[in-house]
Amino acid sequence: MRIKKIMYLIGLVSAVAFVSGWTFAFLHFPGANELPTYGFLSFAFIFLPLLSIGYFKVKVQRALSEKLRFMLGLSSGFIVCLSVLFKALHFQGAPELLITGSTLFIVGFLPSQFFNMYKKSVS
Repeated sequence: MRIKKIMYLIGLVSAVAFVSGWTFAFLHFPGANELPTYGFLSFAFIFLPLLSIGYFKVKVQRALSEKLRFMLGLSSGFIVCLSVLFKALHFQGAPELLITGSTLFIVGFLPSQFFNMYKKSVS
């Protein structure tokens, strides 16, 4: 229970850092470059892995299709976050990462999610 609270606190702090950083950038305050970067990095490299570990720890008995759907969603979210970070820092490869993450989400995650929702509604 304590680990889950820490995990969600990290998610909250990283989201607040990201949004505050963009607000600081609009208002030309100091720290406008660092806050969104650290927010994205903490979200992508701390919160998302902790979320996936917690998911697989609790839901060990899940079917392979559910695990695959979760990993596709997690991977696409991670890649899209990384592409936004690359775009904000003006690194090369941001458009390719965005296309890769979006394609993975559209082709992999969404059909699986909607098929699962359809299957649950029919039964």
